[in-house]
Amino acid sequence: MPDQISLPAISRQVTDLVLAGSLDHAEEAFNETAEQFGDLAVVEVLETLAPQVASMHLSAFDGGKLSLATLLISPRAWAQSLAFFAAIWNEDMIEDEPEFLAESLFAHIHGVLFASDDLDRRAALIHESLSTDWGTTAFAALFSTAIEEIIELANDIYARGPYSSGQTTSDHDIIPLALAIARTDPDAWDRVLFELFPDWQPGENELHARPDEDEEEAHGYDYAIPRTSRELLLRLRKQVPSKALNLAKPGARASMGDDIFA
Repeated sequence: MPDQISLPAISRQVTDLVLAGSLDHAEEAFNETAEQFGDLAVVEVLETLAPQVASMHLSAFDGGKLSLATLLISPRAWAQSLAFFAAIWNEDMIEDEPEFLAESLFAHIHGVLFASDDLDRRAALIHESLSTDWGTTAFAALFSTAIEEIIELANDIYARGPYSSGQTTSDHDIIPLALAIARTDPDAWDRVLFELFPDWQPGENELHARPDEDEEEAHGYDYAIPRTSRELLLRLRKQVPSKALNLAKPGARASMGDDIFA
């Protein structure tokens, strides 16, 4: 393990590289740290990074391009970094490309959760990220891209429980992710569904996809209609903390706003 002077120096080096856009070099710094001092040193460095810096680095990697940081970041540090994933978006981007943004978010979250087969780590990642408002909104945004599949799965889970469910008419990649949440943290599963379907009352009304534009909107109180991807991405963007989060003492309340990289 490096001495206590080395770790801050590595953290500053990585931060400077990420802010300069040299993500490959930042990844090389993580790899060199692991080779010299072991994986635990990388974990400690990741803990010291500002969450917006960790987010910038991790967002460049997904299941198709793994990062050592993806494999080693602690569940708590990842949950904090997820708050800043939407920081580079603006309302025009969300309005014009909601599907593309949701897909990039899915690639990131799926890549982190399934980077390894460690089920305990996956459960901790789910619990920590879905203990936050922004994490709940982020996962709801993913579900909104496959609403028919989520409705089918949610109804099956409600009727039979998460461990008796999983057989759907779709093989969409969202199903393993949704099942992982439902099976490891049922409360988190409920929170995501309520974020996606804010009017849902289990046992009182039914989950229902939004009607197509050319269909008559004949839905009343019997249906819970989901928020759209666009609505959820806008909610996620508004939840991005301000720069003050980086300067606050541990335990201090985060403020909300823009200009986090100023």
